[in-house]
Order: sequence, then structure tokens, then C-alpha cells
Amino acid sequence: MIDKNALIYGATGGLGKAIIKELQKERVNIFAIARNRKKLEDLISEMQLDARQTLCCKTITSQSDFDKVRNWLGQMDTKFDFAIHSAGQGLMKPAANLALNEWNRLIDINLTSAFAFYKLFSQFHAIKKFEIVYFSSASLNRSWPKNSLYAASKSGLEAFAGSLQQEIKNKGGRVWLYRAGSINTGFFNQVKNHLPVEKMLSAQEVAKLVVQNLGMSPGIYSPLVSILNE
Repeated sequence: MIDKNALIYGATGGLGKAIIKELQKERVNIFAIARNRKKLEDLISEMQLDARQTLCCKTITSQSDFDKVRNWLGQMDTKFDFAIHSAGQGLMKPAANLALNEWNRLIDINLTSAFAFYKLFSQFHAIKKFEIVYFSSASLNRSWPKNSLYAASKSGLEAFAGSLQQEIKNKGGRVWLYRAGSINTGFFNQVKNHLPVEKMLSAQEVAKLVVQNLGMSPGIYSPLVSILNE
């Protein structure tokens, strides 16, 4: 994996940072996109990233921000081997209590940005072999109250990722879709009544698995990887 290039969206989140650490151990070149400038500046300092290979962008789903990211990628003159989408939000409410703007906002970050991220990556990925990583949720294993919005966003993501794999497999592409249990990150600052922290998955352990799989033979593929809490 030495000197391969990874594009990461949601780089400043707990899972994004953990994946960057694991990729750096493999001497992969990091290109990071984040939504918060202060957090991105802290990440650059902590991880000793090349600031030119980072971009702060509020979203990637508006046309203006999409074009901003595409122009930045074009200036990098780089072909990417890996694309990792680790951005996400959670919101637990009864369906009747959800506001329309809450629905649109969460669908935007959990689902629409997954499409936009691939759309950007598709213009700059390596020719012979490239890999994409998405994160779904173990909450889809059964229906839960107050989970209609989050589950809808992740169900849509799984359907998108499955179809995308069929579209890109003959081009040397591979999609990794992780249906993960609760991971100990800041994500749960947004969600009430969650699993106790001590029972959550470690972000670093999940990141190790993600990077390990990226290094596997192209002939080895699992369409859905479940990572569950004990």
C-alpha cells in the first residue's frame, strides 16, 4: 500500500481520524475533506498532514461546493486508489415529531453525500484498481422505534452501494460496505439513550479492519461486512 492515495470525506470525525492513523502506518498518502475548519486545522497539526492535500468544505452536495471539491481534486493531479466516506449524522425521534428540514439534512449527509462523493471520485480514481468504503449501521438488523429517519438513510446507502458494486466491478472497482454496531466516537453526542460507551466498538479496531481489507487481494470481496458489539 506504500505511496497509494486515499481520499477521505469526514476526516475529522472519530472514525475518519482512526482510519487516517492506520493508513499512515501503511505509508498511504492522505487527502482529506472536512466540514469544520478548526477541526481540520487541528487534524493537520496532529497527523502532520500536508495542508495542500486537505480541503474544508461545508458540504459536497450543493453544486457550488461540489465544483469547489472537483476543482481542488483537479489541481492535485492525482489518481486515487481508495475513497473512504466516513461522514454521518444520527437523529432519533418518532416519525411524527420529525421536521422536514431534519429529514432533508440527515438524508443529505448520510445518503446524498455518499453519491456525490462517488461522483467526484469517479473522475479521479486509479485506472486498474480502486476501492470505495461506506459505513452503514447494525440498527438495520431489526426495526427500532424512533429510528425511521436514520434507518431510511442507511437502507438507501446499502442499496446504492450494492448497485454501485455491480457497475464498477468490471472496471477494477470494489465497494466495501460495513454494517457496524455502535462505535465510540463523537457521533453519539448527537444521539440520546445510546449503548454505554464501555460496550461500544473501538474506532481504532474498526479502522484496522478497514485498512486490512483494503490490502486484500482484488479477488477477495465481501459485499457486506458486519461488525457487531459483543
